[in-house]
Amino acid sequence: MCPDNTHAKKLYMANDIHYPGQTNHDACFIPKSVRQYAGEPLYIIVAHWCLLQQNWVQRNQISEAFHITARRASYLIAYLRSKATRVVCVCRHQTLLNKALRYEIYVFRVLDNPTPSTRREKAGPPPVSKRRVGNGDRSMANELWNRLCSNRNAGKILKKEKKEDDRT
Repeated sequence: MCPDNTHAKKLYMANDIHYPGQTNHDACFIPKSVRQYAGEPLYIIVAHWCLLQQNWVQRNQISEAFHITARRASYLIAYLRSKATRVVCVCRHQTLLNKALRYEIYVFRVLDNPTPSTRREKAGPPPVSKRRVGNGDRSMANELWNRLCSNRNAGKILKKEKKEDDRT
């Protein structure tokens, strides 16, 4: 595995670099064997690369091939083994001498991108509440609260007056 600072010195062509859609992720190098998938998310590109290896792949191999940190490669393996619905794979782990687990992944197949017709339609706006709960503004809420606080004893006063009327 190469340290990250050695990759900053190298210049790559524009199609060699993958710029993720998420702003909190760094760009990475795309190996020549999977450049045709450059428009896909990084985990799909990594899955295609693992498929081409036709062997068990560790995080260090992904790290070296894509010029990313080993930690980020671990996150990609974890995502592939648990969340990716488009990737058919199996995962195994090796226990190291210090009892740490190292996961390896074997990719059997990467499914095509679902067509737009099979994706769920975006839900419309939620229906307007008929009870108008939450539709008041702060000034109305303050006014109501002040009225309730000032008339806090109004119920007691009315009860006393009613009892006095009943006695007479």
